[in-house]
Amino acid sequence: MENVISSILDRYERGSLSRRELIHGVAMLLATSANASAADSGVQISRIHHVSIQASDVQRTVEFYQEAFGLSILNEDKKTETVRLTAGSSLVVVRHGDPAGVVDHFALGVDHLDRAKLTQEMKRHGITPSDTGEPLTFHVVDPDGYPVQMISTSS
Repeated sequence: MENVISSILDRYERGSLSRRELIHGVAMLLATSANASAADSGVQISRIHHVSIQASDVQRTVEFYQEAFGLSILNEDKKTETVRLTAGSSLVVVRHGDPAGVVDHFALGVDHLDRAKLTQEMKRHGITPSDTGEPLTFHVVDPDGYPVQMISTSS
């Protein structure tokens, strides 16, 4: 890529490229490079899938999010005291937990999650995934110990 950038700059300096063409060319190179990096990583994040928060009183917290932000209930699991609220294309998951008032984890939506490829990619970066036995999810911990879940957004 360095040679391509050098060639573009040389053409600009000789006057065969306008400033607009120079900027366009460099922008296209950067965009191509960014797309290639995302494809090379083997992980294609499509969105924040959900944020999971712990609450001392699930019902009170759910009512807060409904009233303050207009979120609606997607589903509820009374056994695990978990309520999933829709927030655009993402979710806010409210779970009973201690300590309350913390983000338990967040989940990244991954297009076409392939556990084997994702495991290989994480290990390439020195990250050890944990296996929870859930087929469409993947769990890692960031450098500060924060739990990150990756969940399939396609089947």
